[in-house]
Parts: sequence; structure tokens; C-alpha cells
Amino acid sequence: MLLVRLNAFVSFASLLLLPSVVQAQTEEKAGIISGSDIGAMVLALFAVLLLIVVLASLLKRFNLKFQGTSGMKVLSSVSLGAKERLVIVDVGGQKLLLGVTQQRIECLKELSSDINLEGKQEQ
Repeated sequence: MLLVRLNAFVSFASLLLLPSVVQAQTEEKAGIISGSDIGAMVLALFAVLLLIVVLASLLKRFNLKFQGTSGMKVLSSVSLGAKERLVIVDVGGQKLLLGVTQQRIECLKELSSDINLEGKQEQ
């Protein structure tokens, strides 16, 4: 009976002391951060930021646009004002001249499919 009580007391005492032991160990480990660890973290951060900037500049330089395979393509676009544009789009082999404003988009003309677009074009 005494052995059972002693065992229960030791178990209870270990449960009370366990959080303080764990906290002491984590504080001991957390206090050890060397300058090389911080330097490595900063270097990795700059490497990731540099990678983002390089990829963004490549996308901009090569004019890569992620368009779906919906069968629609913007062939050309001309700005007429701050928020007005004329846009030529190809929809399923049919070319349309669209007037685009802030409030609406209107089909102005259906163009012939053999029309030749000169100058700068969006692809």
C-alpha cells in the first residue's frame, strides 16, 4: 500500500515538474542562435526575392501572358483615351472590332478574316 502511494506521489510530482523542465530545455535551445544562422536566413530571403524579381522581368520582357485555351485571342488594341479602347479580337476564327469603355463593350464591326494587321500587335 505504501508502495502504491509512493508511486502515485512520484507520478503526481513528475506531472507538476514536467512543464518547468520542458520550458527550461526550450529556453536553453532557443537562446542558441548564431550569427551564421541569421546570415543564412537573410541570404535565403534575398535569394527568394531576387528569384521573384528575375521571373517577373522575364515575363514582362518576353510578353508572356497566361491565357486560357478558350478560343479567344486579342490581336490588337489601341487606346483612345483614359479608359476607352478599340480592340480587335479573334473569336473562333472570326475577327471583331470592339469598342471598350468603362461602362460597356460594344461590337462595332465584324472584320473580314483575311485582314492584315500591321504595327504592334498583342499576341
